[in-house]
Amino acid sequence: MNYTKSALGSLIGIIFFATIVSSSFNTKSPCAVQFSYLKYDVEIQDKTVGWMTSTKTTAPDQGLINYNIDSKVNVNVITNYDIQFRSESSYQKGELLKANYFTKVNGDTQSFSNINWTGAKYIGWDGKSYSDIGSTKITQSIGNLYYKEPVGISQLFSEKYMAFCPVTKSGDYYIVSFPDGKSTSYKYQNGICIWAESKQKLYKIVFRLAEIK
Repeated sequence: MNYTKSALGSLIGIIFFATIVSSSFNTKSPCAVQFSYLKYDVEIQDKTVGWMTSTKTTAPDQGLINYNIDSKVNVNVITNYDIQFRSESSYQKGELLKANYFTKVNGDTQSFSNINWTGAKYIGWDGKSYSDIGSTKITQSIGNLYYKEPVGISQLFSEKYMAFCPVTKSGDYYIVSFPDGKSTSYKYQNGICIWAESKQKLYKIVFRLAEIK
């Protein structure tokens, strides 16, 4: 499967944010469903091109919840490209404490971000310069989006862009819009994301659940 170079750029920009999950789990109440591991097949034009995992671990004694996302995708754009994503987001008492994110293509780092709460505000670092993200407490981000339905909120935080992104509700779907003009639609069941889609000019990217526990 071949793509243009611009298509590769679009792919790198959105894979981290899209999630499609099957509805194969029990229809219990949201509070009763406690999953800590989600694995997805990444698909482009109905062909599996990689995988993504999202894990959730807790440290009750510290009041911490850690969300880790790992993804690896292989696409053919004249030559083969191995694209890897990793995100680590730590929440303490429901608020983001720190986060890290990076993208690598064929082993070379393409994007990087680091966010820390200083006690008064969030400071971001992109590998070149620091940025003042502000003092607004972050309670929802892309990092925990797969485990936490964004009910009743108008924005959530992007670890990659180090910015707040608007969230709108349209029927059964939540639409998250990103600073680069792209958006992803999400659908939930029992508080877990079960469907999402990011459309591009020539194709769409979906993530489909392969394993959940």
